[in-house]
Amino acid sequence: MPRENGARPRSGLIVLGALLVILLIGSYMRFTGLNWDDYTHLHPDERFLTQVVSAMGGPLSMTDCQGDTCETALYYCTSRYPETGGRGGFFDAQCSPFNPNNVGHGLYVYGTLPPFLAKLAGDAAVRITGDATFAGYDGIHLVWRALSATADMLTILTLFFIGRRMRDQWVGLLAAALYMAAPLALQKSHFATVNAMATLFTTLALLFTVRIQRGGKLRDYIGFGLAFAAALASRINLLPLAGILALVAGLRILPLFDKQLAWRERERALTENVLGLVLAGIVTLIAFRLMNPYAFTGPGVFGMIPNPRWLEDVNTAQYLVSGESESPPNWQWVGRPSYLFPLWNMILWGMGVALGVMGWFGWGWGLFRVLRGRKGALSYIVPVAWVGGYFLV
Repeated sequence: MPRENGARPRSGLIVLGALLVILLIGSYMRFTGLNWDDYTHLHPDERFLTQVVSAMGGPLSMTDCQGDTCETALYYCTSRYPETGGRGGFFDAQCSPFNPNNVGHGLYVYGTLPPFLAKLAGDAAVRITGDATFAGYDGIHLVWRALSATADMLTILTLFFIGRRMRDQWVGLLAAALYMAAPLALQKSHFATVNAMATLFTTLALLFTVRIQRGGKLRDYIGFGLAFAAALASRINLLPLAGILALVAGLRILPLFDKQLAWRERERALTENVLGLVLAGIVTLIAFRLMNPYAFTGPGVFGMIPNPRWLEDVNTAQYLVSGESESPPNWQWVGRPSYLFPLWNMILWGMGVALGVMGWFGWGWGLFRVLRGRKGALSYIVPVAWVGGYFLV
């Protein structure tokens, strides 16, 4: 017994040391060369987002005026807010200077949480250094790239906790190490785009679903709601995450129909999970309202009517990527075999061969176990359902 007790602390120290090494290597690879383009703004999406953030809070420049002339829309705002030159409150989608549509950048289809965080970080950097460049076009992208690198470091840590929760600490270390060296993750860490933050929030949401499946508490439902809202406020196409929570909650509720289960236990578990789903929904709505305010019209925080301009931008973006639109970004898919082409690129260039092969093998093995239906097979349902559903559908 003393020998076993002594082995546990040593094992914990080994895991902690290995995790620190992974994080140190990962941070070096992510924070090195953040100014890789030497201020030339070569990334087109990043360049657009840099223009958006550097214009936030400035004078109004209306776009996407929907039937009214932009002059009429500007006149409406200046009449309503004459003391600020038309710049309205934060939640006023029609007049807020933090709405990309109102500062000269129409067809904004990204979430607003990442640019808000970049704006806050840039302003903080200006206060600390006294250099106004960090809040402008030629500096805010460097701040955002540092945020992307930081977010991806947190993703590495979150993956460790997912692996440890699903299996053990060694699986957590393996997951963290493989993702640490993934080429696409390293690339996105060097871009001032929404992707690294969206990945972090998605991974956090999956961690909470894993915790919920394994007897999580109400706080895990609340945590999912916050992470899910942040993911949606980064990329609205992460909406399918809601299906993973519904699946996990359904699996927890299903055994309660066993007649042999005591009524008091059945009532407690049913109430806890139904209440958890309701709480997750409420938290998601409130957090999304705050993080992505221009999905709603406002003008106050309780103005929850969907914003027609935002809906139109989302529908336009959906059309542009549907394959029906004749646009240059779609040409890369012409004549490519469905599923095989993206799968090949994902393994070779996105995940890297090590993570790609092991990841998809693990997914296949997990799917096999789920389909066999033996005891404990459903413990892998979260990654199997999320990866398979999002990739195939």
